[in-house]
Amino acid sequence: MAGPTDRATLRFNVTPDQMNHWFPEVERHTPPGITHDLTRRFLADIGLPRTAALIRFEPGGPDTAWPQLHRIGTYGDRGRVLLDPETGHVYSSQGDGGGGQPDPMSVDVSALVRDAHLAEDLRNDREPRHTADELVELLAETEPELPRTGSFWLTAYVMWQLRRAAVPGDGLAVRVTGEMLDLYYEGAYWGFPDELLPDALVHGPTRRFLRETGVVDAWAYLEMAGHEERLPTLAELTARRIEEEEDLPGPPPDAEHLIVLGYIPEDTDLVVDGRTGLVLMWDPYEAELTPCNTDLSTLAFTMWAVARAGAEGERLGLSMDGVWETITRDLLGGIDPVAWAEPWGYWPNLLFDGVNGIALA
Repeated sequence: MAGPTDRATLRFNVTPDQMNHWFPEVERHTPPGITHDLTRRFLADIGLPRTAALIRFEPGGPDTAWPQLHRIGTYGDRGRVLLDPETGHVYSSQGDGGGGQPDPMSVDVSALVRDAHLAEDLRNDREPRHTADELVELLAETEPELPRTGSFWLTAYVMWQLRRAAVPGDGLAVRVTGEMLDLYYEGAYWGFPDELLPDALVHGPTRRFLRETGVVDAWAYLEMAGHEERLPTLAELTARRIEEEEDLPGPPPDAEHLIVLGYIPEDTDLVVDGRTGLVLMWDPYEAELTPCNTDLSTLAFTMWAVARAGAEGERLGLSMDGVWETITRDLLGGIDPVAWAEPWGYWPNLLFDGVNGIALA
């Protein structure tokens, strides 16, 4: 495999004490077939974390897709961390070996654990508080052999930095400000005067959010109500629809407490429970009511994070691949568990559908 030239030492001097400080669980390994002496000794004496940066480290034999490489870890559904047993170089791959090459990941196993440590610090917002750009530059300085675009670690740094923006809100899950939304949705979000909010909206934090921040309109996946007419309850909207289409199913129970915010393409209403702030989807033809987001703040944060990730990806040349999917599930799932409770719920399907999703657009 192509990669950096062999060296007399590994890139970083990592000690057992450092490993125990960096990671809660460390395991030593003696996998067969590793002919690179420095790598073999590192695995036996220093070891690898059990898990780090969403990678499950389990050194084994040759990879089925890349038999010249040994699998030493996995992430997500198909991601693998691969080791060249002759040179010690580390790669990542989502592919099946049928074309192209696996991507360079770290110059050696010492760099691999250093990179995983930095990613874990950012993921868990530990000190020192490096920015993603600082870590990108550090990677370029210490591992210049790696490509400047599309690497596992660049994606990890850029995405996990967004978690720092998920500050708890006042009565809602996260704090979303107009300044945040202005960066990507200027002119595409609006609040509602109190007289346009129905009496059924008794959840104070949600009512305040709709007044002060409002709804975000994104043509690709949400069409939100205008800010000049009173928001209807689902009971009111369904009654009007039944007048026009008599065989339409009736509303769900408690529809008088559900406020219609807009709709999702393909005839699904987006509603908020006026008592709790829970955001749901209502399919009027299938008569199905399903959870969508924890509350309006996580809905807005998700849209902000997707826009931010897209802008950063374009700036740094990141690809919306399996690494991005794995980290995004972890990031947004921790912030909005309702939206990510089902592996292929509305938001996962929207972001990761390779045909109709926005991740590969």
